Amino acid sequence: MEPLRARNSAKLKVNLPQPLGKSEKNDFSEDEKKIIGELKQLYMDTINLDVKMQREIYNMEKLYEQKHNEIFDKRKKLLEEYKKQIHGDSNSNDSVARFWLKVLKASYTEFIGKEDEKILSYLCDIRTKHYNEDVVKFVIEFTFEKNDYFKNRVLTKTYILNCVPDKEDPLSYDGAEIVKCEGCHIDWKPSLEREKNDQPSFFDFFTPPVLPDDPEDPNFSDINAILQNDFELGFYLKERVIPKAVIFFTGEIADCQSSDASDSETEDSEDESEVEEEEEESSNNENDK
Repeated sequence: MEPLRARNSAKLKVNLPQPLGKSEKNDFSEDEKKIIGELKQLYMDTINLDVKMQREIYNMEKLYEQKHNEIFDKRKKLLEEYKKQIHGDSNSNDSVARFWLKVLKASYTEFIGKEDEKILSYLCDIRTKHYNEDVVKFVIEFTFEKNDYFKNRVLTKTYILNCVPDKEDPLSYDGAEIVKCEGCHIDWKPSLEREKNDQPSFFDFFTPPVLPDDPEDPNFSDINAILQNDFELGFYLKERVIPKAVIFFTGEIADCQSSDASDSETEDSEDESEVEEEEEESSNNENDK
């Protein structure tokens, strides 16, 4: 079994760029300022080198995307053939027929409701596509079998990356960052048109909020926090869940803890705290005696 890892251990940063803070002390001599200027230029050289390296990494990813897809095609075919063997007559004990639903439930820490599960049982594949020209981005594609819920065969989520330093503050560059995400329109069938309500759903993933341009906007902080989690999740799906799907399915990997597991851990912690309190109280009573 793989060791437990935090979901945010991804190599790619998911924070919005922050400007460098100004030094509190600027009482350098002229000679010192000259050396510092030269050192900063050398630092800028390393940034430019990192930008070039990142571009080559993305080009390599794109190059190997086809090879990965050849493997993923075989995975998809195996699952399709299995469903044909059972003639689509799966039951609660037959989880392979609902492979991707179980993978998401094992890895996706957000809310997946009972109605979502019915729809996600039609999910037959998840892939990513890389784009390196003009705008660097990756798209996560969720492919569904024909179903009674919506007309789309593919739902997409697009993550746009910033891979170059800010012209006004180049020294603040700290690697490639996901800076924006875009969802897609879900063409729900009229008989099952969903009403907007406060009930969370997995399919909220495809309608991310838009960050206000003004940081002073009262909603800016909350929306920014939602997007940070979304960015992290998108990269996590791309880097770990899609390639490692089978061991998420079998439970041999434990990157994420489901809400049930978290609740269980919380209950265990509470139980342990109660035991410790009882032991401490007992000890105090004995000391009083």
